[in-house]
Amino acid sequence: MVENQYIKLVGLKENNLKNVTLTIPKKKITVFTGVSGSGKSSIVFDTISKEAQRQLNQTFTTYIQNRLPTYSQPDALSIENLSPAVVIDQRHLGGNVRSTLGTVTDIYSLLRLLFSRIGKPFIGESDVFFTIRKGCVRSVRELDERLSPI
Repeated sequence: MVENQYIKLVGLKENNLKNVTLTIPKKKITVFTGVSGSGKSSIVFDTISKEAQRQLNQTFTTYIQNRLPTYSQPDALSIENLSPAVVIDQRHLGGNVRSTLGTVTDIYSLLRLLFSRIGKPFIGESDVFFTIRKGCVRSVRELDERLSPI
């Protein structure tokens, strides 16, 4: 196991966690699932996000640090290879009914720009049929043939 490719959490004891040790892959989407009360939020919000935000805040000058929220160290023996993180908690996002995580965090515009620059448009093969009074046709050419006068 390459050390820098994983976040290693040792001895987590936040809330209802009892000395939990985890290894989480970096640069991958990781989903935490489980029954209510199993410690998902304690791992993600009370440990990982709290420590990532605390480490990020320490990189700022003292002047800026005094104006940022303070975070205590999570109750864990060690947390290794943690990168800065943007944390979006479980509160209501606001905005209108069509607001998504992408629009609220302004990443939607950046993703559109990225895909417009590097994307290669391809619709692919289609098995869609056109329906006309004379029956179903498989292509525009067949449609043209059926509609043209004899």
